[in-house]
Amino acid sequence: MANPLVTLRSATQSDIPVIKAIHSYYVLNTLITLAIVPSTDDELLSKYKSITSQGLPYIVAVDASANSAIGYAYVTGFRGFKGGYKHTVELSLFCHPEWRGQGVGTLLLKKILEVLKEPGTHPEYIVNPGSDDLRVRIVIACISVDEAGRDNALDLKQYYQKFGFELVGHLKKVGYKFDQWYTALGFTSPLLLTCQGSIPTIYSWPSGEGF
Repeated sequence: MANPLVTLRSATQSDIPVIKAIHSYYVLNTLITLAIVPSTDDELLSKYKSITSQGLPYIVAVDASANSAIGYAYVTGFRGFKGGYKHTVELSLFCHPEWRGQGVGTLLLKKILEVLKEPGTHPEYIVNPGSDDLRVRIVIACISVDEAGRDNALDLKQYYQKFGFELVGHLKKVGYKFDQWYTALGFTSPLLLTCQGSIPTIYSWPSGEGF
C-alpha cells in the first residue's frame, strides 16, 4: 500500500545535500554500497547532471509533511563508453534509514521501471527522451552479500525477484569492506518483451549499489 505521506518527483540540484546525507550513511555503515568514502557535493552534482543530460530518470521520494527528500533512485549507463551496451542501465536506489520498511523503496522502484518502460509518457521525469534506438531495454541491479550471513541476503533477492528481476550472476568475493570479503549478486530485468534483434543477458558488471 502506498504511503500517503510520500510523493515522488524528479530530482533537482537542490536535493543534492540531502542525497549526500543519505548516501553517506550507507557508505559508512552498510554493504548496500561498496563505496568506502562518501561522495562530495560536487561529485554527486556532476553525476546528477550526467544522468539527466542523457535523458535518464533521477527520482526522489519526498516526505510531503516536511517537503524533504527521503529516498532516491536513478539509473546510469552500463559501461557507457562501449556502444554495444547502450540499451542497458544499472540501478541505484537508497532510502533514508529512518524511512526503511515503509514502502519508500518500492514506490521508487516501481516508478523508475514504469518511466523506463514508457519514457515518452513521463515528461515530468524525462525532459528529452532519446530515440527508440537508444531506448533502455535491460535494467541491472547488483547487491553485495555476506555469504556467511544468517539469511544470505534472501530477503533482498526475493525483493528484486518480486519485481521481475532474474538472478543471472554470482561473483564470489569480489568486494572488500569492513575487513571482510563479499560476493556480488547480479539481477537483470527486461523492460521490453518484444523488440527488434536479440537481447543478450549481461553476466559481468562492476560492483553496484542497492536500495
